[in-house]
Amino acid sequence: MGGSVQAEPVNRRSRFKAYLKRKLKENDITQDSPGSLPKAEGSPARSAVSSNPPATSEETDAAINAVDATTSTTSTGVTGANASIDKPVKSRTDVIEECAESDLWSRAYRKLDEKTKTWIGDAPKNGNGEERTHDLIKIVRKREEEYKDRTPKLRVGDQEIMWRDYANRVVAWVTAIGDISISFAPAPSSVVWSALKVLLNANVSQCEDLVAIFGCAEKVLRLIRHGKVYEEVYLSGDSCNAATQNLQDALVDLYKSLMELLAHAFTRLNEGQGKQFLRALISGGEGAKLVSALAEQERNVSMAAQACGAGASQEHQNLLQNLDEPLRSVEVTVKKLLEKIEDGTLEQVLDYISTIPIGEHQQEKCEARTPATCEWLLNHSKFLEWEGSSSSILWLQGNVGAGKSFLSSKVIDHHLVTRQQKAEHDEGFAYFYCSRSDPVRRETKHILRSYISQLARVPKYPTMMEKNIYTLYLKAKKEKRGFSIDECETALIELVNFYPRTTLILDALDECEMDTRETIARILGNLVDKGEGTVKVFIASRKEADIEEYLGSQKLVEISAADNKDDIEKYVEQEVAKVGSVWSSVSAEVKEQVKKTIAEKSDGMFRWAYLQWEQLKKLRTNKSIRERLGRLPESLTQAYDEIYSKNEEKDVLQRAVKWVLCAREPLTSKVLLMAIRLESNLQSLTLSDPIGESTLESICSHLIVLDSQLRVWKFPHASVAEYFENQHKSWIDQASEEVAILLVSCLIDCYSEWTLPEYYTEIEEFFQMTPDLDNHSDPRHPLQEYARKYWVQHAQNIQNQCQEAAGLSEVLKCFLGPPGFQKSSSQQYQAWCRHMSSRDDLVYSHGYYWDVQPSKSSIFGICVFGLHKLLKGWWDEDIDVSQVNNTKLDLLAIAVKYGHDDLCSELIDRGSDINKRLDSVWESAFMEAIDMKHTETARLLLNRGVDPNILGNGQSPLCLAVDFAEDLVEPLLEAGADPNMTCSDCMFRCALEAAASRDKLNLAKLLIKYGADVNLTAGTSFYCSLLASAALHGSLKCARLFVENGADVNAHRGGNYDSVLAAAIFGRGGVEMVKYLIEEAGADPTILSSNTPRLTRNYARGRTERRKAVEYLIKRGHVEESVLLDIGFPSSDLPVAER
Repeated sequence: MGGSVQAEPVNRRSRFKAYLKRKLKENDITQDSPGSLPKAEGSPARSAVSSNPPATSEETDAAINAVDATTSTTSTGVTGANASIDKPVKSRTDVIEECAESDLWSRAYRKLDEKTKTWIGDAPKNGNGEERTHDLIKIVRKREEEYKDRTPKLRVGDQEIMWRDYANRVVAWVTAIGDISISFAPAPSSVVWSALKVLLNANVSQCEDLVAIFGCAEKVLRLIRHGKVYEEVYLSGDSCNAATQNLQDALVDLYKSLMELLAHAFTRLNEGQGKQFLRALISGGEGAKLVSALAEQERNVSMAAQACGAGASQEHQNLLQNLDEPLRSVEVTVKKLLEKIEDGTLEQVLDYISTIPIGEHQQEKCEARTPATCEWLLNHSKFLEWEGSSSSILWLQGNVGAGKSFLSSKVIDHHLVTRQQKAEHDEGFAYFYCSRSDPVRRETKHILRSYISQLARVPKYPTMMEKNIYTLYLKAKKEKRGFSIDECETALIELVNFYPRTTLILDALDECEMDTRETIARILGNLVDKGEGTVKVFIASRKEADIEEYLGSQKLVEISAADNKDDIEKYVEQEVAKVGSVWSSVSAEVKEQVKKTIAEKSDGMFRWAYLQWEQLKKLRTNKSIRERLGRLPESLTQAYDEIYSKNEEKDVLQRAVKWVLCAREPLTSKVLLMAIRLESNLQSLTLSDPIGESTLESICSHLIVLDSQLRVWKFPHASVAEYFENQHKSWIDQASEEVAILLVSCLIDCYSEWTLPEYYTEIEEFFQMTPDLDNHSDPRHPLQEYARKYWVQHAQNIQNQCQEAAGLSEVLKCFLGPPGFQKSSSQQYQAWCRHMSSRDDLVYSHGYYWDVQPSKSSIFGICVFGLHKLLKGWWDEDIDVSQVNNTKLDLLAIAVKYGHDDLCSELIDRGSDINKRLDSVWESAFMEAIDMKHTETARLLLNRGVDPNILGNGQSPLCLAVDFAEDLVEPLLEAGADPNMTCSDCMFRCALEAAASRDKLNLAKLLIKYGADVNLTAGTSFYCSLLASAALHGSLKCARLFVENGADVNAHRGGNYDSVLAAAIFGRGGVEMVKYLIEEAGADPTILSSNTPRLTRNYARGRTERRKAVEYLIKRGHVEESVLLDIGFPSSDLPVAER
């Protein structure tokens, strides 16, 4: 910074000197001309410049020195050249004077009327641009706090806005202008900062007034930055000509209008018309004349800038490219919120969160997309509005086959390119392609985990990730599991709050199940509504009734046939060019007819157009092509009918369709080529003749394809799967059961022929050997691996569909063994259970291994997997409901743990004791339900009469629910849970302390409503009181709530902190909490010297925050340094000035 400031006078001096010499040489001015202007009045230095120009270099140097004499350097920087001049200089070379004057804001200020000048007041004479930036940001954040409890949405006219976005955008633009000033030229004139400060400090009576202030400031700041960029790029060099003069004049007019708009806004607010002014800012219309005039002046400035030519340096090019985007950076918070990861570990962490290869999916779409297509969407008014608006959702809606995924890929490409151009900025960006062909890609948890994995990588910091995400990863890895949906939602909220702006793209939402659609739509909606930064969501899907219910009020772009017609013509034209000499006999007229006919008859369906071209390109003559064009199928269904009816190997095709349709993960060739050979007669499996990969591709052409990137089999389009489901129900309806039967039969064959080695090392050695791919019962065969992992899910899927599955029931009975408490399960089932325990990847991907033990009794597996419906009248034969598994859970507790509500009801009806004390971790079925967050299961038990106060593992149900299952808190209270029940062995003393520690204000209010005592004294606690717990954990809102409800702020009842104030000093609340307790709640600081805390663990807050808190205490005279040292405050953390 210092170096650049010192160099500035030299640079300006040399530029002015060179320019002055050049002008003297060009004009050969040696004496006053008859038409010369009179000399300006002013200082001798200025007069020396404005009189006859010097003819020699010595005289020129003297003139330059005279200019420099008026440009003094201060400790804070360099003042403007005309800062001390009352009048502009007039000379015969008036163009030189105008080019030399750098402060266009002063020129604009002088053109204002006296009333506006008086409103702006005296501009500050000291303070640099950086100080003014911090000052304005501080004002904005302080004003924002005035309405911190206001709902995030605000209705203005017929629009709904996120009002906090306006505050964030003001801060972003102020920061952007400050960044330019630090990197290049000085900050804009103090005049405009003064005007902004006056407006931002204006009195308001409602939230709408404050938003009007922010909205006006945001509009002004955006144009200030435009002007600053243009000045730096086009007006900071030696060039001075008509174009640069026009730009200066246009900027002066713009700057004048900006200051007038700020004054006008202030006047409207004083007249009580803030809401009307806000509507004018957002929607235009009446009262928006100044706003409309700004748009015209902005265009004038832009045209004047274009006439000046492009900036030469890369830095200038970057400024121009990012003209309409405030610089965004996480620099301010990076040290607090990011965790440095060891080299190579970051990729492992991200892969643990999600292994879905999104890049492969994007590459596939881009390679299939015809060049120069899908541009219409990027230019669509709704898309541009979405890009330029605050937080919002854009829904791209189109019929089947309309090319929605291609359009999504175009949007993704657009953002990826934009992101690369702005690599120095940190914005969140993530995308996901749902897929009917891949069950993983239509599950809520996998969609959310992929978003987290993408957002967790901060572009500017390749070896760091957000701390909370890393902590969650460590926890999940330790517990051998993935992120839960609730954890994903919390993580996403933290990530979008981390970035100033986040864009999420989701393609093919309609290819997910309905429950997934609802959950995803809800979570994305919450991110948009509650995210602290700007959150933009793009969703592409068909028009489905449930999706329309979720997204109906959002911005909508409907794909029409007209939108796609040009793109389809481009596609056909490109494909015709590719066939080249193959169509050498085809006339140009017929080629044109092909292009026009496909485009017109496609009705905007890319998929239909593709299929017709695939048929046409096989033909070779004009006649055959014309005949084909005359009998094209009318619809996509008819096109598939045509392909299917011509297939000569329907048996193989049907088998492949069944497996791909029912698969729980995309199938490789090794799996599918063996699977389609399997035939079952319920007694045993037989194999048909083998088929090669290329043969299967030929048989399944256009209906099932082998992914060229991922090498897995899939439907090329969701419409193919729907075609078979709707048009071939006679054999599709049995597909799920047939596949499940084949999988269970595979396991029976495998464990009948193969004896599991006794030692795990022997098992590992065996599985490292090459499998026999012609033997379906080889345990190393990829099909066996698939069967071991997914047979349960296939069986559950049939049960959930309420299908009659007599065949599957018989095979399951064979696999599980005879029923009854006294009878042992089958050898094959026991071998499978033992095999599961030897494979970490299988055990922990499902997590149920321990609960099915002892495997000699299949009833535990039936309760874990919820297979009772498939085994009706067999599973409960001679049943003992009180028996327990190896983890000491009885049958009811097992069913509760895995959320099988109907099985729970059956077991209760058969005599299971819902209040039975178990020798398990949570000691009861009810606590298992709460721990697993099975809300509906817990409600079922409450309705059946479970004790809502039954302790488990030293914790009350209510306390556990506050911590893990918030939705259960009110039902528990309604059922009679005691809000003052204390826990005997948990990290909280009671439910209210759990709410305070977790900063859950709504739950704290609910508990107090039902009688929770804020001064509860029973039991022991790490803290001295509930208020101390809130103070230590920085839960300021809960602390206020407790005080309002009578909490004793000066209580000292022991605990490690002994007093509320001590807990606050060492806690997470920082100076804000300490100030509140003393200044508003009435905490007595002398309590610190009379009751010394007994600290036994590390402090909860960093050194900086602790210093701020004690600095406040010492400066205000609340406590002496010696007292802080006596209570255990580290001397190294005392303010430096005080030590």
